[in-house]
Amino acid sequence: MVARRFVVTVLLVMAVVAAVGWRLTLPVDGHWVAAVTGPSSTAGPATPGPTTPPPSPRATPVKVAIFGDSQATALFATRPREVSKYLQLTDQSISACGIMRGRVMSRSGERFDLIGACPNWRSAWRADALRAKPDIALVVLGAWDVFDVKGEDGTTLVFATAGWDATFLGLLRDGVTAIRESGAQVALAELPCYRPRTTNPRPPGWWPERGEDERIRHVNDLLRQVADGVHVFTVTPATAFCADQVIGDNRRYRYDGVHYLQPGAKVYFEAIIPQLLTLPS
Repeated sequence: MVARRFVVTVLLVMAVVAAVGWRLTLPVDGHWVAAVTGPSSTAGPATPGPTTPPPSPRATPVKVAIFGDSQATALFATRPREVSKYLQLTDQSISACGIMRGRVMSRSGERFDLIGACPNWRSAWRADALRAKPDIALVVLGAWDVFDVKGEDGTTLVFATAGWDATFLGLLRDGVTAIRESGAQVALAELPCYRPRTTNPRPPGWWPERGEDERIRHVNDLLRQVADGVHVFTVTPATAFCADQVIGDNRRYRYDGVHYLQPGAKVYFEAIIPQLLTLPS
């Protein structure tokens, strides 16, 4: 029910955005990042650049399935149409679904039961990957992964403690293993900086911990521990979400500071696609 309310909220916001004329005004392939070993250097609105992506070891469009939570859902829904030139993208995301098991708790008083929202996410990842058979599985997580978690046994895992880290790493490795049964390479998307607002509707709500960049850096450090450089990699979002307030804290790009609208999706894919295209097959 929560996931359904969230999807309705996103659709309503997107309709309002369309009605007032917010739209993507530049072609997505007008600013491909040439360097693929690091994050995008985008620090402001995209400027004209090369019109072709970097060389790819695979024929394009590359089959990419996007896994993860509602951020992944929003990225797929608002992707620029030009993305299809480079990625044959399918949506395997599960809205309102983080990988931790228990009730996430915010200092704002907000609570959310991840087990109730998605009790079988690992088996869903396995089945969806086997069905979609992507070349690359792009895993977009993080919005639910920066909080303390109260488990079913009543104990609380405090974010960034040894117990929390070990639990997160174990669950993520299980999910990667489930996807890998399909033969896909796995690209773990590092978290961008989030900019949540007290005025956000519920859902998605405020969840202020999402706006603490040190939490983002910690989760990204854990993601890099799971990457093996052979079948599992990390890809880095545009630095503009952290460095440029015009992009990072702008309702046109992410209506609630977390979930993408078309301009935000454009910035995201411009940074991510060159990295995906050069992953080894």
